[in-house]
Formats: sequence, structure tokens, C-alpha cells
Amino acid sequence: MAETPALDERPTTCARKSKPGMERSLTQQQVVDAAFDMIDTHGYAKFSMRALAEKLGMGTMSIYTYVPSKQQLLFLVIQKMTDEYDNAPVPGEYWEDTLHRTCESLLRANLRHPNIRIMLLKTQLNPPQQHQKSVYYLHTDQGMPLEVYEVMYGVLRSFLTGFIDVAAKRQLELIAQGDDANMGGEWSRISANDTELERFRQGIDFIIAGTKALAAPDPCNWRTPEDPATWTWGRE
Repeated sequence: MAETPALDERPTTCARKSKPGMERSLTQQQVVDAAFDMIDTHGYAKFSMRALAEKLGMGTMSIYTYVPSKQQLLFLVIQKMTDEYDNAPVPGEYWEDTLHRTCESLLRANLRHPNIRIMLLKTQLNPPQQHQKSVYYLHTDQGMPLEVYEVMYGVLRSFLTGFIDVAAKRQLELIAQGDDANMGGEWSRISANDTELERFRQGIDFIIAGTKALAAPDPCNWRTPEDPATWTWGRE
């Protein structure tokens, strides 16, 4: 269930819309960027609409002239992170390489922003569907049969969720590490990420092997068409 805003964070009906003649001093994106930076830096536990308003130099209710609810604001914060995912087609790319590329992009973005990932885990908000939609068209444009994609995606989603949730928690533990004076710097983060990435790639390879076994005797030579005019991706 999504977190219920505290009483002092709930908008009144009249606060959701600007009064006639009232001019907004910021854009919605600036408000989302500020919320993103607060959660990304300090964690969701320290975030509130009141704290955000103070950061932006406005009253708490003024926030609701930019977004209708706290839940919608958090949705846009998550969307800002998912915009970093690489899910664009590469002409001629085979599906195995596409799977590795898109999944590693998702992992890296979440490890760059572990507090955003943990916020998603705690609030149980449904994430934006744009990435899932893009990946779906990537693979169906490559010629992967729908029945194969459905099974592959179901297994992949479970793997990604479990692996990334654990990796994000470890990332935050590493950042907070204080027992070792030489622990916690960029060198520690890079070393840990290298280990995570190798295990992650092994997991994706297992899913690829299982997909090939499922699709047999299909040779699975699925690849992105060279001509973008034939793609469904980006047209739907």
C-alpha cells in the first residue's frame, strides 16, 4: 500500500489548484528535481512535503499547486530515475545483447540512486510503465514470440526486483560504513559494484539459457531490424 501522507501534508481541495491570477514561481519539474535531490541525498525517511516546501521557500500547501498529491510527486521522482534507463533500439542488435544492455542500465541507475530505490520498495508505488513498454517493443520488434516473452519477462522481473533491492541496500550500508577508516570511498564502491555486476550478468545469462530452452527448436536468432521504419518501438 502507498504511504498515506501525514495530516499536515494532506492537501485541501482548494489547495490543489492555483487561485485565479496566482502565478507559479517554479515549474513542476523544478519541484520534482528538488524532491528527487532531497530523497536521493538524505533518504525517504527524512523527506516530507513540509521539508520540501521549506527548501523551495514556499508554504506547504503551495506544493499542491504543482502536484495533486504526495503520491503523484513520488511517482514523478521515480520517473526521473527511470528516465536514465537505456531502452532504445540498436539496429542489428541480437536479443541477448539487448537484454544485457537494458538490464545493466537498470541496475546501474538504481545503484546510482539507492535511496530512490528504497523509497520505491517502502512505498510500494507502482513504477512508471514507460520502461516496461519500451522493452516489450524492443523484443517483439526483434521477432521474439509473445508466449516466449511473457515467460521470460516474468522470470526476469522477479530476478531484477530481488537482486536490485538487495544491491541497493548494500550500497547504502557501504556508504554508511564507518568502522574502517579506509572503507566507504569511491574505491570501495567501485570494487563492490564490480562484484555485483559480475553476479548480475551471470543471472541474466541463466535467464537467456532458459529462454532458449523454452523456445526450442526455434534457433532464437532474434535481432532488431536495421530499418527504423519497421519498428513498433517509439510509435505506440
